[in-house]
Amino acid sequence: MNIQSVMTPRLLAIADSVPFGATVADVGTDHGYIPIYLYKEHKIERALAMDLRQGPLSRAEENIDRFGLKDFIKTRLSDGLCALSEGEADTAVIAGMGGLLIAEILEKSPVKLDFYILQPMTATAELREYLAQNDYEITDERLAKEDNKIYTVMTVKHGKMTVLDPVYYQVGEKLIENRDPLLPELLDLLIHKYSEALGGLLRAEKVDTRAKTDVYKMVLTGLKRLKEACDLW
Repeated sequence: MNIQSVMTPRLLAIADSVPFGATVADVGTDHGYIPIYLYKEHKIERALAMDLRQGPLSRAEENIDRFGLKDFIKTRLSDGLCALSEGEADTAVIAGMGGLLIAEILEKSPVKLDFYILQPMTATAELREYLAQNDYEITDERLAKEDNKIYTVMTVKHGKMTVLDPVYYQVGEKLIENRDPLLPELLDLLIHKYSEALGGLLRAEKVDTRAKTDVYKMVLTGLKRLKEACDLW
């Protein structure tokens, strides 16, 4: 097996976000492709592949053995980062799961690391809000498109982050600063999503949805403003 052949755009964006020379704890490693790729690309020297279940961990062990990397990539059963000890890693990759689960893993972590590479499959806005409210700072973001879906990859460290407008929970400020080429497409998707949701709330005409309606209107206005700015790039 050629490791490059199994690295999808989403996985490549995650791997590209890992700092050079990092010691990585890959949470929810599944097949172990990310640490294997990082080692084969000479970006890291060692890693820990972690998973909650033995099945995925066994698949990772088979792949690690296939590439002859047992001395460099160790495996461990772990609920998130709970089985990680101080000094075993400086960077965590937490990818391919929901944003709320990622937030829960960070909340339960027994150690503080230098960097966290986060790739939520859902609840991206909720994850950004959690980070802002719990002393994390997003230092970089990038987008990847795979199977007609757009995924966000965040580089995060401990620090302070001020979010001045709720729209930046939907679209990270770093994506705008970086002028990510996929950002206009992401904005179109979000505008469609919130337009549909707002239409449903307005048709319902329920008193208890007014507060939510106001929030959706504000977010939709902000998304359209960002899209207009992107169109001028």
